[in-house]
Amino acid sequence: MRKTATIMLAAAAVTLAAPASAQPYNLTVGGYSPGGLVSTAAAGLDKALNAAYPGSTMTYQTGSGGLANAMLLDQKKVPLGFISNTELDVVLKGKPPFKQPIKDLRILFHPYSPSSRFQATHFLANKDWAEKNGIKTVADIAAKKPAMRIAVNRPGNLDGDVSIAVLAAYGVSLDDIRKSGGQVVRAASQEMTSLMLDRRLDVVSFGISIDHPRIREMANGLELVMLPITEEAAKKVAGDLGGQPCTIKAGEYKFLAADSSSICVGLSVLVRADMDEKTAYNVTKGIVENLDKYQAAHRLLKTAVTLQSFTEKGQAPYHPGAEKYYREKGLLK
Repeated sequence: MRKTATIMLAAAAVTLAAPASAQPYNLTVGGYSPGGLVSTAAAGLDKALNAAYPGSTMTYQTGSGGLANAMLLDQKKVPLGFISNTELDVVLKGKPPFKQPIKDLRILFHPYSPSSRFQATHFLANKDWAEKNGIKTVADIAAKKPAMRIAVNRPGNLDGDVSIAVLAAYGVSLDDIRKSGGQVVRAASQEMTSLMLDRRLDVVSFGISIDHPRIREMANGLELVMLPITEEAAKKVAGDLGGQPCTIKAGEYKFLAADSSSICVGLSVLVRADMDEKTAYNVTKGIVENLDKYQAAHRLLKTAVTLQSFTEKGQAPYHPGAEKYYREKGLLK
């Protein structure tokens, strides 16, 4: 009897010593379309979570993007959602398509922040067209009003709104472009690349990582120039749409003669404010402490994502569970 009691006490001690957070977490994160950087980020987060809590999964649910993910979170249909800075600005301010702000969303971490420059606004022009029309900067488009075939991202993708807002900062609307004999195409980056290579566009504008393969593909097929944006215009657009001003340096592209200001957009993982604090704490802790597993998902994540960028201040408050962990580790003051 005494031996049995001793064994039972020892077993109880082991149970108490085992961390309560060792249980697996099986979570769904609302995402974007299949493929692309966001789904790659989800795969990296899945690996980090599983490394922290074996048997855990983070399932990527393809969808229509951050605005739809905010609605799914609000309706309690997913526990986590990817939302970009520009989308979160819409959500928190209650801009269309929302009738009012969604205020009970909280951040866990940033898969990539604006400082990572994964989504930096580029204005790229066919060099022959630019030289023929005397266009060296985005400001020249406003001043000279050339007939211009330009592509920006498709409707519904707020990246296109950023490009349009840059033009508007110089007093140029899409209607102005058409009235000047130009054409406006709304397309994804892959289609823009094909159209540029076919000489069916003169200018493309999209938010994309520095030296992205799409840009290299274009540059291999024709001579490009980048049209710089002024710091003043970048600050205005970033302030209006929730991004942050950033810089693309001349040495980063052979076709950029001087540093250009840009608008950089980050991506956050958000949850509802009423998520269990222990769950938010453990998920945050597990992924942050296995950040190398996340970074290994893509070469750009490995080089640009840091502990500081992953946990920097965002547009919405941190969930109390995430905030507790960050304060314990000295990542928040």
